[in-house]
Amino acid sequence: MDTGLSSPISNDRSSESSADGSAETTLASVKCPYCGTVFSADAAMCPHCGWALTPVSAGERAAAAAAYLPLVPAAVILLLPAFRKNLFVRFHAWQSVTLWVVYFILTGATVFLSSVASPMLVLLFGILVSLAMLFLWIVLTLKSWQGERFEIPLFGELAARLA
Repeated sequence: MDTGLSSPISNDRSSESSADGSAETTLASVKCPYCGTVFSADAAMCPHCGWALTPVSAGERAAAAAAYLPLVPAAVILLLPAFRKNLFVRFHAWQSVTLWVVYFILTGATVFLSSVASPMLVLLFGILVSLAMLFLWIVLTLKSWQGERFEIPLFGELAARLA
């Protein structure tokens, strides 16, 4: 009975011809559930998108979600020796740090400009940026709690390089 579900691991039989034409090898391949790239089954992460193929533990997911609280938890997580080798937690911590630093710089610039420029226009801009940041914070926290590596353009690329 076919359930319609397929496993990401498949066995591809590829024939390699040697001098006598009798050599046949079996290669196991994995299809990334995130981006669809096919690669060797012995890899722990997708070489294209960085998606972890092993399930992320509850402790790692909780640490990654806590990293999205403003600056201090992410900085502490980056300094803890327990997470030095954990790419999933370090990615989320670095993405959080870069995102919050840019937000606080924008907030400071908005406060400065509100006394120089039209206060009502700057106040409206500040409210819109704060609402966008709240929405983004909720989405990123939920995605990290679910064990997903969700990248924000520019911030995610920088965080992947820093992790």
